[in-house]
Amino acid sequence: MRGVDAALVSQNRLDSPRKFNQASSHAAIEGGGGVVDEYSGSTILGIGWLTSSALFFLIFSSIACLISYRKVGENKERPSESMSFGEYAPKFAREFKGRLILSAFLFLISSILGIIALATIFIKKREKMKYLTIREMRVMEDEENSKWLASLGANHAVRSEKIDQIFLDASETMTATYLAEWESWSGQVKIEGYCLINIKRSLAAMDNRDREHLRIVEQLNSAANGAERKYRLWRTSLIHGDGKGAPNGIYQYSGLSETDRQRGHATVALEKKSASVSQVISALNQHLFESKNVKTSSGALASVIDESFEVLSQGGSKWLRSAKIPGTVFEPQGEHVLHIGTFDDGQPLTYSGEGSMITIAPPGSGKTQCNVFPNLLSWAGPAVVLDISGDIFENTSKWRSENVGPVYKFSPLEPESSHCYNPLTFVRREPDYIWEDSRLLAEMMIVPSSSADPFWENEARTALTAAIAYICYSNPPEMRPMHQVLDIMYGGDPWSEMLVGLKLAADVRVMMQNGTALAAMNEKTLASVLQTARSSLSAWAGERIARATARSDWSPGDLRDGSNPTIYIYIRPNEVESYLSLLRVFIGQHIRVLTGGKVPPRGSPPILFMLDELPRLRNMPPVDEALNIGRKYGLRLWMFAQSVGQIREAYKNADGMIGSCAVRIYMNASGADGLAEKISEEIGTVDSFTDGQKRRVVDAADLAGPSFRDYQIVFGLNARPAKVRKDFAWKNDVLRSRMGAANLP
Repeated sequence: MRGVDAALVSQNRLDSPRKFNQASSHAAIEGGGGVVDEYSGSTILGIGWLTSSALFFLIFSSIACLISYRKVGENKERPSESMSFGEYAPKFAREFKGRLILSAFLFLISSILGIIALATIFIKKREKMKYLTIREMRVMEDEENSKWLASLGANHAVRSEKIDQIFLDASETMTATYLAEWESWSGQVKIEGYCLINIKRSLAAMDNRDREHLRIVEQLNSAANGAERKYRLWRTSLIHGDGKGAPNGIYQYSGLSETDRQRGHATVALEKKSASVSQVISALNQHLFESKNVKTSSGALASVIDESFEVLSQGGSKWLRSAKIPGTVFEPQGEHVLHIGTFDDGQPLTYSGEGSMITIAPPGSGKTQCNVFPNLLSWAGPAVVLDISGDIFENTSKWRSENVGPVYKFSPLEPESSHCYNPLTFVRREPDYIWEDSRLLAEMMIVPSSSADPFWENEARTALTAAIAYICYSNPPEMRPMHQVLDIMYGGDPWSEMLVGLKLAADVRVMMQNGTALAAMNEKTLASVLQTARSSLSAWAGERIARATARSDWSPGDLRDGSNPTIYIYIRPNEVESYLSLLRVFIGQHIRVLTGGKVPPRGSPPILFMLDELPRLRNMPPVDEALNIGRKYGLRLWMFAQSVGQIREAYKNADGMIGSCAVRIYMNASGADGLAEKISEEIGTVDSFTDGQKRRVVDAADLAGPSFRDYQIVFGLNARPAKVRKDFAWKNDVLRSRMGAANLP
C-alpha cells in the first residue's frame, strides 16, 4: 500500500502461537477476514480404473495416520506425548472422517487418486490478508467518535453534565479511535505513513493531571460536536498515555520501521503527529490561551474555552460558570430579578428566588454602588429601604417614583421634609391581638443591652407593653399620640390612670392580669423599671419626633395592595445609636404586619427589604423570623453588614441566620478577622496536577489581596461558589441616567 509494505496487528491474535508468529511482518485484522485455518479439502475427481482395493486403502491410510502421529510441524500440532498410537488412531479417524471416506471411494476407482487425496491432509491453504483502505479507516474514526458523542447525549448541554459526572466518578474505561497520517523523507523519496490506533484506558488508572486534561478535551470535543480532528488526536494521546493505554481492537499501519514497531506502533505514530502527552498538554494550554484572548470561538465552545482556561490557569477550580447556572439557585425563576454581578465572560449573575440574601463587606468596598443602586434602579416591585447614609434615597427615589409607585421618606429628625408614621396606628384593638401587637412594639423600643442580668429590661418591656395596650385600647387609631406612652413611663397620674384602665379591660384578660401585677410592684422596683424603659424611649422624645409620628401617611399593608410603594427610612450615621429604638420599631413592625396576616396569592410581587447596616439595630426577632417564614409571605430580605463579627455581636444565632440565606455575598474579605480564611476553606480544595496533593482553590491571602478587589464571592444554596465582577452603578450609562432624588409633596 502506497508503495511500501503494510502490516496489521491484532492483539487477540498475538496471544495464540498456533495462529500467528509475532515476528512475522504480516498479520490479520480481527473481524476482517482473519487467518484462514481451514484445509483445502480439494476433491480430486477423475476417471480411474476400478483396480484399487480396500487393502491399498488400509495400508496407506495407516501410513498417513502414523505420519500424522509422529509429525512435528511448524504449527506445533503434535498430540500429547502420553497418547499412544492406538489412542490416536480413533481421533485421527474422527478428525478426517470425510477425507478418509473420500479416499476410500477413490481407492475403489484409482489407487493413485486415493493417495493424492490423502496427501491433501498435509497441504495448507495460504493465509489470506485483508486490509482496510484509507477511506475505510477514516470512516471508522468518524463513526466511533459519533457513537461516543451520541452515547453522552443529544446536545452539548446534556453531554457536558454527563462528561463531568463520568470524570467525577472516575470509574469508566475511555476508548479512542484515530487514524494518524504523516509524511517523511528518505533521501529524496517521500514516504507516506499512517497508523490506525484503537486504544482504551481506565480513568481510575490515570493521574490527576492527565485525567483533568482529558476531561477538558472531552468537553471541547463535545462543544465542537466532534468536528475538530485535533481534539480527537488529543483525547487519543491522553488515553494512550505514552504507552499506558491498552489496545482496543485492531491496528493497521504503514511506514514504520522495525525499530518503530518494537517501540510501539501507536507511540511512534503519536510522536510523529507531535502528540505525546507532554506535547498535547502544552498545545492544549496554548490553544486555550489564544482562543480566549483572540475570541475566535463562540457559543458553547467559547464557554468551555473560558472555563477550561481558568481551570488550568489555577490548577483546578470549583467556581460556578455561567453555563452551569441552569439547575442552581441562580437560575431565573420569575420577572422580579435581583442583579448581583457579572462573570468574566459578560454573563450576569442574578437571583430571582424566594429566599433572602446577605452581603458582608467593609466600608468603601462598593456594596451600595454594586448591590443597592443597580437593583433599586431596576426593581419594579415594592420595597422598604433602611438608608443609613442617605445616599440611597438621593440616587434611587426619582426613578422609582416615576416608574414604580409612590415614594415615602421617613426622616424623623427632618420633619419638614419627611412623611409621617405613627406605629401605634397599626396596633389592632381586637382582644386577640392587642397585647401581641403592643408586645412587639415594646420589644423593638427597648434596645437590648449587654447586661448579664436581663431582669430589668424584661420588666421594662412588660411595663411598656401595658402602656401601649392601654393607650390603644382606650383610643381609636387616629388618636394615639406617642407622647401619651412617654407620659405613662414617667409615672405620676398617667401611671395611676393606666393601672385603673388595665383592671377595667375585662375582655382582655392579660391586660387585667398585668394591671394587678404592676400595681403590686414595690416603689423602688417600679422606679428602676421605669428608668430602664425611659433610657430607650428617649429616642421618641422631642418635638421633631412628635411631629413625624403624629399620623401615618401609609400603612405596611400598602406594600401588598398593588400600588408598589417604596418606603425609605433615613437617619444620619452619627445619629443611629441615639435613635435605635425608633429604627427598630419601624423595621420590626413592617415585617411583623406583613407576616402576620394571610399568605398572599401565588405570583404576587415580592416585597424587597434593603436593610443597610442591619447589625447596628441590635437583635431584632422579626428579622430572624422573616428569614424562616418570609418567603411564604413574599418577603425578600437583603441584609448588609460590615463583618461577620458585627452580626454575631447582635444575634446569638448569627451563623444560623447567615446560613439560612439563599445567597451570601462577600466583598474584600479581610484576613485580620479570619473571614478570608473561612471563605477560602469553604470554597474548597482540588487535587494538584503535579503531586496529587490537596490544595486550596484560592488562598486566603489572594482573597484579601488586590486580585479580588473588584470581585464578589457569591455562595448560593447547593451551588458552587461564584466569582463575579462588581458592577458599579456609576459606570452604567442607563443606571446613571436614572439617578436622582424624588420631589416629595
